[in-house]
Amino acid sequence: MKAIIFSVSAGAGHARAAEAVKKHIELNNPDSEVIIIDTLRYINPIIDKVVIGSYLKSLKISPSIFGKLYDYTESDYGLALISAKFNEIMTFKLMPLINDFDPDIMIATHPFPTEMLSILKVKHKTEVPIVSILTDYAPHSFWIHPCIDAYIVSNSDMIDEISSKGIPKDIIYDLGIPVNPEFLVKYDKKETLREIGLSPNVKTLLIMGGSLGLGKIEEVFEDILQVDEHLQIIVITGNNKKLYNDLMKYNNTIIGNKKTHIIGFTDKVNKYMQASDLLLTKPGGLTITEALICNLPMALFSPIPGQEEKNAEFLLKNNLAVYLREDNVAYIIEGLMRQENRLKQMKENIKNFSKPKAGKGLSLLLKTLIKKNETEELSIM
Repeated sequence: MKAIIFSVSAGAGHARAAEAVKKHIELNNPDSEVIIIDTLRYINPIIDKVVIGSYLKSLKISPSIFGKLYDYTESDYGLALISAKFNEIMTFKLMPLINDFDPDIMIATHPFPTEMLSILKVKHKTEVPIVSILTDYAPHSFWIHPCIDAYIVSNSDMIDEISSKGIPKDIIYDLGIPVNPEFLVKYDKKETLREIGLSPNVKTLLIMGGSLGLGKIEEVFEDILQVDEHLQIIVITGNNKKLYNDLMKYNNTIIGNKKTHIIGFTDKVNKYMQASDLLLTKPGGLTITEALICNLPMALFSPIPGQEEKNAEFLLKNNLAVYLREDNVAYIIEGLMRQENRLKQMKENIKNFSKPKAGKGLSLLLKTLIKKNETEELSIM
């Protein structure tokens, strides 16, 4: 199988999804040739810097701006049309790559390349099957385009929502978002906690804000210190060096009846998720999926307006998480730690939504789409 995976570096989630897809294809089809393209950077590094830089800056300085844009683009046809024209101008710069690599299938893990590949197919520039993997728990119109051969979604609720936008149900697949196969490896909880100087007999909270370390992590951490329960706290700051430096004064210290351990960027998130009893996080699509795979209940804070708010709604509706407001963090966490049955019920619910076989299911679907396309080409000849 020859596959091109098109992603965009808007945060780490889309790129992590692309890496996960690549690993699953190679795992299930060892003779495959798979490449990942950072789409905007490939087309024009300057445009990538402007577009992605502006996106990340808006998330850090004023997330509400992104939320308003999310809402407007869902309902405002004019803005969607501007985006389509912008993408169309850039799209054809992908053709030399596609022609040279000659893929059997193309996969998109971000709305921009989904739209670009759709344009190529509409313009009859390619007949290669196209798969779009939606990396959140609710759809947005930016993902929905003609001539996409398959949409992969995280949950069954999304099927009706997407089909209401004119997409046939039989090309929408509730396979789940693929995660790195590393998340399917089981680690010993006691051993992991002992490795970092924590006790396997004390409730463990894991606080993180994705690879960028976004959200009010420090404030949440300080609120947890006020909880009247014997706890231990792991904080993963990701690539946020300022946050890491600010929190290092708490590393391996005991404050009241709470021991803390601070970690910067790590590729062992799976180990720490499996060693924890509750994840406190902003509700990014990939982080949610990874937590579900690890059967880890969540407490949500600082959702990015728009997509992450929709993710939070899904988790809360299905009792997979609780929501933390600025004024109730300690109260909610204290209550949850005392309600063993509630945590247990959340874990049971997670089993119904976790999709550990997403990667394998996707690999099988890709094979089917390739075979179908080859058969159609032969019938035409």
